[in-house]
Amino acid sequence: MELKSFDNKCVRILTASGEIYEGIVSYCGREYVFHEYGRDQEALLLNPMLFYQDDIASVTSLEEVDGPFGHYSEKYGLLEKKCLEWGTDLIEEILESEDDTQILRMLACMKDALPSLAERAVPGMAPWRSGNSTWSAEEDENEPGPVYRGELENMLGTLVRYNGNEEVVREAKELLERLSGQKFRSTAESAYTS
Repeated sequence: MELKSFDNKCVRILTASGEIYEGIVSYCGREYVFHEYGRDQEALLLNPMLFYQDDIASVTSLEEVDGPFGHYSEKYGLLEKKCLEWGTDLIEEILESEDDTQILRMLACMKDALPSLAERAVPGMAPWRSGNSTWSAEEDENEPGPVYRGELENMLGTLVRYNGNEEVVREAKELLERLSGQKFRSTAESAYTS
């Protein structure tokens, strides 16, 4: 399969492990991938995930699809669920993108998962904002990442103030209001479960 032909197109990626991801991808050439990631092969970037050619079973263009969710099969998919699971950093990657459709998909996922998101969120801002990172390279990448309430509020507030898409603003504002009504873990609780 010629990955370059999918550059800047909405696609469905089936991974070698059987996972399905949908979204707009950017092609990454062999030299770039080798220079940036040390792998001598092409890849597709579906922000924030990179799919190496060896890890892709198939790619299907969704450009001609026009269903109830536009080019997509659902209102959000595995990419958004994984970003939510992986925590604040990857949620931010999506919400700071210039793709309003991707932002709306992430907001829909956050709304549907709000009770569990609130249960897992800890108060305040991410420690790396102040240079006090507690992350270490030995941490298990399969473990859920931290979600910081202050970070979520800032991300959503930024969308409300600065995004030019009325639907994004409306959805972010509603989520921000719902978020403020949720009970979050206290600092003491988060110290025992971290």
